Amino acid sequence: MLLFVASLLFVPGLAPAQADEPFKVTFEDDDYSYVKVDFGAAQSSTIVSGFDSNTSKVLKVTRGTPSWAGTTIVNSPTKILLKAGTLTATAKIYSPKAGVKLMLKIENRAVPSNSIESYATQDAIVGWNDYTFDFTVPRPGTTGFNAGYTYNMASFFLDYTLSDGAVTTAGQTYYVDDVVFPSATSSGGGGGQPVTAPETLVTYETGDALGELNAALATGEHPQGIFGGGSAVISSDAPAGAFGTKALAITKTGAAWTGLNALVDTTGLVRYTNSQHSKITFNYYTPKGNSPLAVQVFSGGSYVELVKSAPFGWSTQSFDFAGVNGWSANVIYDKVVIFPDFQVEVSNPADVYYVDDIGVNGGVTPELPETPPPPPPPADVKPSITTSPLLTGKNTKVGTVLSVSRGSWSGTAPITYKYTWYRCTNKASAASAAKPTTAAKCTVITGRTSSIYKLTKTDKGKYIRAMITATNVAGTSYGTSKSTAGKVS
Repeated sequence: MLLFVASLLFVPGLAPAQADEPFKVTFEDDDYSYVKVDFGAAQSSTIVSGFDSNTSKVLKVTRGTPSWAGTTIVNSPTKILLKAGTLTATAKIYSPKAGVKLMLKIENRAVPSNSIESYATQDAIVGWNDYTFDFTVPRPGTTGFNAGYTYNMASFFLDYTLSDGAVTTAGQTYYVDDVVFPSATSSGGGGGQPVTAPETLVTYETGDALGELNAALATGEHPQGIFGGGSAVISSDAPAGAFGTKALAITKTGAAWTGLNALVDTTGLVRYTNSQHSKITFNYYTPKGNSPLAVQVFSGGSYVELVKSAPFGWSTQSFDFAGVNGWSANVIYDKVVIFPDFQVEVSNPADVYYVDDIGVNGGVTPELPETPPPPPPPADVKPSITTSPLLTGKNTKVGTVLSVSRGSWSGTAPITYKYTWYRCTNKASAASAAKPTTAAKCTVITGRTSSIYKLTKTDKGKYIRAMITATNVAGTSYGTSKSTAGKVS
């Protein structure tokens, strides 16, 4: 099956060709009728020829490797390229090799299966030559002309073969010029009215008709709205920081590619980017940080995509398609699609994303209100004792097990605690927030670091105390218990 990437051929302000004039694609600077959309690794560009084509510019096409590689040159909602009466097209083509097949395919830009394909009436010769494509003789194995179809997209396949292994000119260069469709007429919405690029801002506020169309499930009869699962509703409960009072809330509960058909033209009279306005902007809220956000612009069944990473919360997003591979100012893009958290599986519970103030064709997305920066995190505080450690035990006889509580502490978490036991000559009647003083004449009982201690013969005649050492990122503090009421006996 052949796969195509499509484009268009009409810009605002240009009058369509008259019905009795052949439609001619010249690739000159003043010819706005053509597009250059490559597929199958083909590469095309318009260049000053330097050949014997008697024109300033021609289309240069470097052949891709796949058998189906080619280039779309026309994709228009306002042209019918082929009609009963004159089922031919002509072109000047430069071939680097003799004997290869040159093919032209004409189809419906929205329904690719409505198509017809024809080889040139003669195989290629080396150099420039005039070729005719007779669609009364479709390529063997393909369908014939159907008067009920609208043929408004044309693509060249140079050195067309039925299998990749038969391609003989992959990587070699062809040139195309002066493509003529003798029976072409104007059609589409409004019978040939110029396609316009109106300044548009979708606000979702009361009375915004375009915004209201988004709060629905996208269907064939209602192309705007959510698809892929989930729901979209106009909400006045958007998170703080939005502009205006309402936004579109998108609850993503379906596929990873759940998206929003935000703008869709079905009249053939509106485009959503042009040479002066290649940006699509909007305010956007995501409950995640570094969340992938994608925008696609469609021309017929083909699209150009741009993906960014959105920060947590509200942000103003700008998707500039100028310079994006595949985007062309000559193409009429008639659909804008937004994908929140693009290609990421849904969460449970489902996340909710918000879209607002979508601006195209110069429509200005208002700046989000300034919000004060979040306060700095509190400074780390070292531990401070609030309740002193307390010794417990039945008596002070050798063999008795004493235990000590660590007390309670304030300070930056986490706090770690260490236990130290002392033998003291002097009694301490009060706890303290420090190590035992020199006056207490205490020595550390080595090797005892748990919260319990069993009195031994070595303790006889001494008072026992316990100290807690509390440590966190800010420092270390101490809490020492009272000593035992009496000496160990």
